[in-house]
Formats: sequence, C-alpha cells, structure tokens
Amino acid sequence: MFTLFSFQLGIISILEYIGVISFAVLGAFTAMQKKMDMFGVSVLAFTAACGGGILRDVIMDVGVPVFFSSYTTIALVMLSVMFVFIFPQVFYVRWILIVLDAIGLSFFAVDAGIKAINQNYSFVQFVFVSVITAVGGGILRDLLAQRVPVIFRRDIYALAAFAGVTCMWFLYPFAGEKTAMNIALLIIFSVRTISVYFDINLPVINKK
Repeated sequence: MFTLFSFQLGIISILEYIGVISFAVLGAFTAMQKKMDMFGVSVLAFTAACGGGILRDVIMDVGVPVFFSSYTTIALVMLSVMFVFIFPQVFYVRWILIVLDAIGLSFFAVDAGIKAINQNYSFVQFVFVSVITAVGGGILRDLLAQRVPVIFRRDIYALAAFAGVTCMWFLYPFAGEKTAMNIALLIIFSVRTISVYFDINLPVINKK
C-alpha cells in the first residue's frame, strides 16, 4: 500500500524531524532577509534542512538519499516555511535563531552518529559522517545566500559537533545508546550556545 505520510516515532526519526524543522526555519528566514521570493525561500529552506542528510546518505552509500522520497520531511519543511512567512517577527529575536541553530546542529550530528555506529563505521568515518551531516545543510544554505558559511568563520560550530559525537562514541559501549545520545545532545547544544553567549571564538589568523 502506498503511504503518503509516514511518521515513524523511533528516537532516531524524532531527532531527524526536529533537526529538519530547526534548519528549515533558519533557511527560510535567511532567504527572507536576502529578499528572495517564495521559490527562493522554499529552496533555501529545503537546502538547509536536507543538505546535510543528503550528503550523509551519499557518503554512506545508501542509494538515493531518503529525503528525496520522504513526504513527511517535505511537509515539515513547507510548514516551517509557512510559519516563518506568517510570524517573521518572532525570528528577529537573535537568541531564537541561535537556539534553533544549536538544536539543528546537535540533533543532526547525533542522528547521523547513531546511524554510523549501527553501520559499524570506524571512528574516523563516524566523526566525518556525523559532522558533515550537522554542518552540511548550513554550508549549502550560506553559499546560496552568498555569505561566508558559519563553519569557516570564528564561531565554534563544527567543533561543538565534533566534541559531542566524540563523547558519544566512547560512552556508547558502556552507557548504552540512550544515555550516550542524551549526553552528546547536551554537550553540542551547550558548547554552541555558551560559546555564543560569552563570545568565545576560534582564533583568526590575521595576515598583515
């Protein structure tokens, strides 16, 4: 039987859905700030929400990326776009954007990390897949919006994802999946938000 919408309520699916919504909202708002039309807003929202997952699926060689056949994901992105169009004033509060970004970063990193562990990836493969999934959508979003991606600026961004998933890798065999995931989520979210709050950045090489 053909199913148009299929919400799987497993922990991994929930992580992915939350990450999709968070990054879709950020992508849509970024496009609106760049004065893009409805098509541009939708494209940037899809790119931000699904870009990292598509890169992950290509790297993990799972065939056609799941986002291309996930009507649930498409619906979530479009609902996110509609929400931003209806309530744009909400997202002019800087910390709402920061929190959404930290949520998307942490949930996508952990989601990809658990999938990589279940695929018996080596540590290097695991870290690469986790981090590229977490930051990939944001990189593509920023490139399309003609701005320097966050990962290439001073912000502690990819490093936060790396720290969280590395802890998850070593905790997983002893603490179990649920505990390892929760701790990783907390680490990534905390590192990202605390670094922004206290303006902690990576050093920049100034060439004189």
